[in-house]
Amino acid sequence: MFYLAFTLGLMSSLHCVGMCGPIALALPVHHRSTFGKMLGILMYNAGRAITYSLLGVLFGFVGSALNFGGLQRGLSIGTGLFLLGTVAYSSHWLDQLSAPLPLQKGVQWIKKRLSSLLSRRSFPALFLLGTLNGLLPCGLVYMALISSVALGNPWEGGLFMALFGVGTIPAMSAVAFVKTFISTKFRNQARRLMPAFVAAVAILLIVRGFQYSENSLMEKTSHTIPICHGE
Repeated sequence: MFYLAFTLGLMSSLHCVGMCGPIALALPVHHRSTFGKMLGILMYNAGRAITYSLLGVLFGFVGSALNFGGLQRGLSIGTGLFLLGTVAYSSHWLDQLSAPLPLQKGVQWIKKRLSSLLSRRSFPALFLLGTLNGLLPCGLVYMALISSVALGNPWEGGLFMALFGVGTIPAMSAVAFVKTFISTKFRNQARRLMPAFVAAVAILLIVRGFQYSENSLMEKTSHTIPICHGE
């Protein structure tokens, strides 16, 4: 799951180039030296990755609570089946997701803050810009967060989302540094592969659910079968 989290980040970064690329291109770093430019871009992307990690911890706590209630097996399998169903329903479902209605006002506030921060040139402003950008609606982030819930542990959820965020950094940094780094044709080809990666996550979650069930059954059996000792 953790190797796949990083790979998903790498692949989804090509999707992010199209969705969040304009923000990366507008980063106020081009007046700096080469080192300063690289550091500013790194601060921005580090902010995004940290936001993803904190969200992973939060959603991991939700999964932990469900695990405490004995629902981990059903959660993992159900999440996998849901992701498989969405992939089968439409290959463009990731692009069609938007923020829930109760959160849309918050999204508008975030966008206003992003616009304000783009006019600042300090490193802390770039870091804050990244942390807020990590809160913008994104179908791929939703998918990764759903997976972090299914892991059933806040620290594993945080690590999963951290690796996902780190995986997005190379392409997003390259786009901010070199505007023509990735062609539109290449991005479109990579986006066609995303349903396959989502399906891979779904299958692993389903397998994880059945493994959890088998382990629980073995533990119960070991506690119920009497052990005879020879005299």
